[in-house]
Amino acid sequence: MTALTLDMNLPGPDIPVVDAERLLAEFGGNQEILDELRNLFLEHAPPMYDSISAAIATCNADVLAKDAHSFKGACATYGAPRLSQVCKILELSAKAGDLDRCRELADTFKREYDCVFEELAKVSTEQ
Repeated sequence: MTALTLDMNLPGPDIPVVDAERLLAEFGGNQEILDELRNLFLEHAPPMYDSISAAIATCNADVLAKDAHSFKGACATYGAPRLSQVCKILELSAKAGDLDRCRELADTFKREYDCVFEELAKVSTEQ
């Protein structure tokens, strides 16, 4: 239970919403590839967000755990560590049957999701 508790911390302010520098470095400094991947992420993220939000609202732990796991990976791959961490907490909470915790995180999930979209809109113009 202690290990689960350690994994349940919300990201602190020291964690970036989007780590654009890491992304650009991972893609060899190729802004065109980064832009294409950003667009794919922006295309696929809304349905994932909607599914997770609906699973929270309907207390569907199985769907929530599965979709939060998938979205966690997508966020981690694309360089959205804060949202990835929130998805991890949602996933672990759903697997543990702690749907009250999931409902408590609904606003945090939405806020982090919105922040990612705001930041990703800037990634192309800042580089």
